[in-house]
Amino acid sequence: MISKLSISLISALACSYAFANPPGKAEDVAYAIENPLRPGAKAPYCETQTEAFDGCTFHSVAGDAYRAKLMVKQGETWVASTSDAATIKFQDAAATEVVDGKTYQVIKVEPSPAKNADVTVTFDKLTGGAGALKVIERRRINVMIHPA
Repeated sequence: MISKLSISLISALACSYAFANPPGKAEDVAYAIENPLRPGAKAPYCETQTEAFDGCTFHSVAGDAYRAKLMVKQGETWVASTSDAATIKFQDAAATEVVDGKTYQVIKVEPSPAKNADVTVTFDKLTGGAGALKVIERRRINVMIHPA
């Protein structure tokens, strides 16, 4: 008898809670919570920045290509890499750009439009001679690919 009473009591409480808090109420929906599966969703857009900085995002739609500008000084160079080489290709620009007296190396980022993906690109700034190169700075950006 006690077990039937316990089950009835639990059922009554559950039903009361369900009617008191119906799903889908506007105040229950938290739209502003950052989505950990899409780390670049709310990051600043790289294209609008003077220089691609750590944490910015390129939003790629329908096979767009982007130019990541990275400041360099004499004897420095940037290299790009990603763990998903089938999804992102790079073209290193041989020439540099000078804007407001600062020199930028430009690396073209070409995402594949074939699939929806989030890819992290790592830029390493190197200095030194052949056989003695060392990384002096590292930046990571996000590329969010939205196929056509």
